[in-house]
Amino acid sequence: TSIHGHKCGQLFTTDFGYNKFVPMSNKSEAGYALQEMIREVGIPNHIHTDGAKELTQGRWKDICRDANIHTTQTERYSPWQNRTEIEIRELKRHVRRFMARTNTPGILWDYCCQYTAELRNYLARPLPQLRGRTPHEIFTGNTPDISEFLEFTWYEPVWYLEPSPFPQQVKKMARWIGVAHRVGQAMCFWLLPASGIPIARTT
Repeated sequence: TSIHGHKCGQLFTTDFGYNKFVPMSNKSEAGYALQEMIREVGIPNHIHTDGAKELTQGRWKDICRDANIHTTQTERYSPWQNRTEIEIRELKRHVRRFMARTNTPGILWDYCCQYTAELRNYLARPLPQLRGRTPHEIFTGNTPDISEFLEFTWYEPVWYLEPSPFPQQVKKMARWIGVAHRVGQAMCFWLLPASGIPIARTT
């Protein structure tokens, strides 16, 4: 269980490796994960999933019908028919390397998965569909701005400023745990301070 109570996650991927990871508390939230993906990335023309109930029935099915998304499923006992299985494997490898190298607490796995999935969108991986470009560039048509990923790396110790009464220090230490897209303006990051409760800061 993560620091926010997440126990699993939903990964969406394209055939050229563009990923969107959404952490969840349980599998029944898959429909809400689909909503978030649509809100932040866009409505896909086609979704190919396995036969899991949370990906074929209930809220998921209603959202696909309302958004006019064509849905197909893999054959039973044939996980190789689903491209996401490969991306899940590679994402887990990447996350394990980050967390092992920095001795990251396990409760931060959801932050690390989100950071790694975003980072992989900006890497020109050896996929023939990419033709030497990044998944982000293929998906958006724009040259990627990698500024948010250049300043710091996963779980790096950083200083941040916290207004404090005299004579307390205004400069405090924390760990860098990703980009905060929904807080502040550009270059706003998630930090893990001594309190153990993530905060978002630009300075």
